[in-house]
Amino acid sequence: MKTGLIVTHNGGAHFDEFLALSLIIAVYKDVHFYIERREPTDAELDNPKIWVVDIGGRLEPEKRNFDHHQDLSIPASFVIVAEHLNVARYLDHAPWWHFKDEIDRRGGFKMAEKFGLDSLDELASPLETFYLKMFAQSPISVYQQMKFFGRHLIEQGKRLEEQMTFWKNCQQKIIKDKAVLIGLTEETGGSVQFCETLPEPPAIRITYDGRGDGWAMSTIKDADGVNFAILENHPLIKFAHKNGFIAKTKERIPLEEVYKLVEMAIEPTNGRK
Repeated sequence: MKTGLIVTHNGGAHFDEFLALSLIIAVYKDVHFYIERREPTDAELDNPKIWVVDIGGRLEPEKRNFDHHQDLSIPASFVIVAEHLNVARYLDHAPWWHFKDEIDRRGGFKMAEKFGLDSLDELASPLETFYLKMFAQSPISVYQQMKFFGRHLIEQGKRLEEQMTFWKNCQQKIIKDKAVLIGLTEETGGSVQFCETLPEPPAIRITYDGRGDGWAMSTIKDADGVNFAILENHPLIKFAHKNGFIAKTKERIPLEEVYKLVEMAIEPTNGRK
């Protein structure tokens, strides 16, 4: 097996370089990388065979130097590495992608202020903290997990792209001024991300019920003016959530009947009762 070298900073480890290295290891699956946490030498910075990530003061993808700290306008290291590896397109639809980029560049307190919080401590993942501590102590101890993590994210991102394409080709219908997205599938993955690309996103989604033989009708991002709890006692309904965001039919009735149920759930005024 071929071998390679990645140099990243020492001290406390961060999600930024951990993810960047995970993507490198995942993409170059036939290379075993030695990871060294220290300052790079000038010779290493000039050597395109050596990856220098999140340290070194240079952004030179052609030389595999990926630092962003010299300029706040440069995305976090995992972003610029993903772009170099041609996998960013599979990842930047993930809801955490831009959040993690921004928190790395702006810092936790600035991001907390943006969301009206005192801090982001409540959002800290103990699993992330654990793996970063292990990585800081000994990169080789989590090497395989990093490889699997990188592969999982890329495969998940590719699947999300496929799902977004599926939803792009699905039928839409207007019911009482509400756009309805109809997908003949049990999977809702990718539907929200697709809707976010539209200037006027649909408010309602109709899919097969993944837990039964009927249809599922749900709001997209808790859209206003729709309350499926209204359908709770309807003879065709198997389940309607008390919060009003989803209802399911007992059987896979004709879509025209489903549209009538959706129409009943659309409230005459904005806001749920």
